[in-house]
Amino acid sequence: METKIIICGLGGQGVVFLTRLLANTAIAAGHEVMVSETHGMSQRGGSVLSHLKINGNQAPLIQHGAADLLLALEVDEAARHLGYLRAGGTAFVDAERGLRPELDADIARLGLRVHCLPASKMAIALGAPTIANVILAGFAAAHPEMPLAYEALSHALEAGSGRHSDLNLAALEAGFRFSNQ
Repeated sequence: METKIIICGLGGQGVVFLTRLLANTAIAAGHEVMVSETHGMSQRGGSVLSHLKINGNQAPLIQHGAADLLLALEVDEAARHLGYLRAGGTAFVDAERGLRPELDADIARLGLRVHCLPASKMAIALGAPTIANVILAGFAAAHPEMPLAYEALSHALEAGSGRHSDLNLAALEAGFRFSNQ
């Protein structure tokens, strides 16, 4: 079954790492993967958007209104790219207070599911602000809409994190546990 995922955030937040983690996890599980990334004008702080298709057989870019999932590392980027989700799609967002209230009508009209957690705040509490992306991955893995299992993500992190493996695994677990509160 094809799954279309949009990953967005700002330069320096780990959008590319998160995209590679999800892609490597899907490849290890035997799925076909297509990835395309677009970067804003600046390396740090500019908009970064990745398109990830699992078992997709068309062009790598995902059209507006066609994505199954949106993983957003920043609230404004979530709001900017929410239009990529199809009706009934799901967003996982690093946000303490949810999305902007002016989006509520569109979210309801399209039947979108929006799940938020304070991943950046949690990352700081773990002593590494740069791991909010992995916390978000763990959070998403706890939901049935995410086609990649927590255990598979954990194995991919162990294989690809090198000396940061323990910290990344702790971040993944923190996000996963948050969804079960």
